[in-house]
Amino acid sequence: MKKFVVVLLSFVLAVMLLSCVASADVSWPKNVEIVVPAGAGGDTDFNARLFADKLSKKLPPNFVVSNVNGNGGAVGTRRVKDAKKDGGTVLFYHTALLVNKHCGTTNYGFEEYSFSCIGAENIGNVLTVRSKLGIKTLQELYDYTKANPNKLKMAAQTGATSYAIAMQMKAAGFDLRVVDAGSAADRLAAIVGGHVDVILSAYGSVKDYIEEGDLIALAMDGENDFVNEADKIDIKAIHNQGYETIKLPFYYFFAFPKDTDPELVQAFTEAVKDIVENDTEYQGKIYGSYYQNPFFKDTEEGLMIYSDIDELLGQVNLTGKL
Repeated sequence: MKKFVVVLLSFVLAVMLLSCVASADVSWPKNVEIVVPAGAGGDTDFNARLFADKLSKKLPPNFVVSNVNGNGGAVGTRRVKDAKKDGGTVLFYHTALLVNKHCGTTNYGFEEYSFSCIGAENIGNVLTVRSKLGIKTLQELYDYTKANPNKLKMAAQTGATSYAIAMQMKAAGFDLRVVDAGSAADRLAAIVGGHVDVILSAYGSVKDYIEEGDLIALAMDGENDFVNEADKIDIKAIHNQGYETIKLPFYYFFAFPKDTDPELVQAFTEAVKDIVENDTEYQGKIYGSYYQNPFFKDTEEGLMIYSDIDELLGQVNLTGKL
C-alpha cells in the first residue's frame, strides 16, 4: 500500500513539474491587460475580474481588467485587435462581437484574433417590463404592442446583444419603439425611472426589482429556460413560447491579438479550463452572483459555437438605425 502511495505521489509530482516546465517555456509579459468592452459593475465585468484574480494566482503575469466601453463594444474590441502581439493584451467579451459585425459597427469578426476559448456561459438576459403596464406574459406584451403600435419603448444599445434581440422581436411582429438607452446599467436606470417600458438585463441585475414587484419578468433571450426551484424562478425562453426566431446564445470568450504566440495562447487556455472545471470557489461565485454554471469550450469547439451564432445573426437585418 505504501509503495502504491509513493508511486501515485511521484506521478502527481511529475505531472505538476511537466506543467510548470510547459508554463516556463512561454515568454510571459509582467502584466496582462484584460480588456472588457463594457462598463464596470455588470455581468461581463464581474466575470472578467473573477478570472483576473484566479489567473494571477495560476500564471506568471499579473492580470488586470480595463473597462473600455463605447460604440456598442467596438472601441474595446478594436483596441485588442490592434494591440501588440506580445501576450500583454487579451479581450474578454461575448456574443456582441458578432452583433457589431452584422450591424455594421465593425467590419471584423474572430478571424482578426487568436481565439483562446469560451470561458463562461451567461444564462441569458431576462426580458422585463414595468409592472405598472399590467402586462404579465410575453403573449400579453405582443398583443399590447399590436393594439398600441409604437407606443411602448424598448431600451437597447446599438451594436449590442440587446439590439439584436430587439430587432428579432420587431421582425417577429412586436410593434415596439426601440430606443438607444446606452449600457446595461443605463437601461436599468431608464426603466426604473419610467423613461422606457421594456428592457433586457442580466437576471442578477434586476432580481431585486422583480422580487419587489417593480418589474415583471416575461422571458429569457437565450437558448434555455431559467429554472431555479430553491429561489422559485421559472422563466421560459422566448423561443420556447412560440417565437422560435427570437434567441441569442450568450457566451463569454477570451481572444488575443492575431498571431500571438500559439504556445502562450494554449497555456492561457489550459489555465482557464482548470479554473472553470476545478476551482470550487470560482464555481460558487459565478452561480451565487449570476446563476451561471461552469462552462468551458476550447479553441476549436468555441469557434464552432460562434460560427452557428454568426449564421443565426445573419437571418435578421441588423443594419437599421435606432
